Amino acid sequence: MGFFEEEVLKGKYFTPKSRDRLRATMVNLFIFVGSFVMLLYAYENMIQGYYMMLGVDLFTILILLITYLIFPHFIGLINSSYMILGALTFLLSLSLIVPDRDPELSLFGLAGLPVFVFFFLGVKKGIRWSINMFTILLFIPLISYGAGIEFVYDWELLSQIVLGYLAISYMVYIIENERSSYEHRLNIALEENTILFKEVHHRTKNNMQVIMSLLERQAFTIDNPKYKKMFEAHIDRLKAMSMMHKNLYTNHSYEEVNIQAYLEEIAQNLQTYTEHTIRTDINSVWVDMKVAMNLGLIFNEAVTNAIEHAFGEQKGMIKTSFKTIGTRHRLCIQDSGKGFDVTKIYQSLGITLIRDLGATLHRGIVDINADEGVKIVIYFDTEEV
Repeated sequence: MGFFEEEVLKGKYFTPKSRDRLRATMVNLFIFVGSFVMLLYAYENMIQGYYMMLGVDLFTILILLITYLIFPHFIGLINSSYMILGALTFLLSLSLIVPDRDPELSLFGLAGLPVFVFFFLGVKKGIRWSINMFTILLFIPLISYGAGIEFVYDWELLSQIVLGYLAISYMVYIIENERSSYEHRLNIALEENTILFKEVHHRTKNNMQVIMSLLERQAFTIDNPKYKKMFEAHIDRLKAMSMMHKNLYTNHSYEEVNIQAYLEEIAQNLQTYTEHTIRTDINSVWVDMKVAMNLGLIFNEAVTNAIEHAFGEQKGMIKTSFKTIGTRHRLCIQDSGKGFDVTKIYQSLGITLIRDLGATLHRGIVDINADEGVKIVIYFDTEEV
């Protein structure tokens, strides 16, 4: 169904889950269904000898097919909606004048026309279209009464049809107007929430920077290398968390983070105070904020551990990658250093954090190999909604 909506109904040209995309898919679906129905009508009219209606049917099918072929490259959503509604309006109006084999179906289509009008055109344009349609329908019973011409229905029944169309249009207008008003209020609330989220993430980042400044000032006064390094490690963790909040409000997304931009920013920050080379190969993938936070902390811990313990006095390289296959993600941090004793793995706070954070990911698996250097691989799935 996804391929049918994306390709055949041309939904790929519009923003996912938007009202324009829904209208676009409905326009093309209406074209297919309408063409099929018109073909059946054309065949029946040809058999019955209603050649005038046959010509109208074929003309309508031609308009529908042309609209489909040129939509949306040469004709926009609104114009295509006008063409389809124009063809439908003309056909239904004509069905009240020219005899047809099943005139009751025309009444059913006429009753449903206001729904299509307000759905495709919206409230304001739908009102104008309905007024024009009401004026056209009003002339049919007046002509029937004044000229004494009896069309498919007598003028009394035609008058009732016109009044019924007016009543249905008014009811649909009330529903659509209420829906449009609710959507407008919802958009305003969404915009206010967006501003609020941006302010929250911005303030959080600023508060973290204040805390980092205090820790850096305190670390500067400590002479003991062991405790000084502990302060610096905490500062790096705060920086990783701060960068996520910065990524959230600068990219105007307050629930998901671009993991490529986020991890590469952490890598660039760590690269500034090490001579070892940090190489990144990270796919551009949007992940949930909580997942991004944990991945950023894992990434920071793994790369920091490699910088501090892997190479000694020699220069080395740290390779990092993030790849996605289907719903499965893979984060890898690998160095070409001396490795470590895996039997003492839990004596390291950094490794313990990596294992604990990896366990919080959806179906997360942490694989640590220290045979030739250290290779830390995190596997996890996209969390099911």
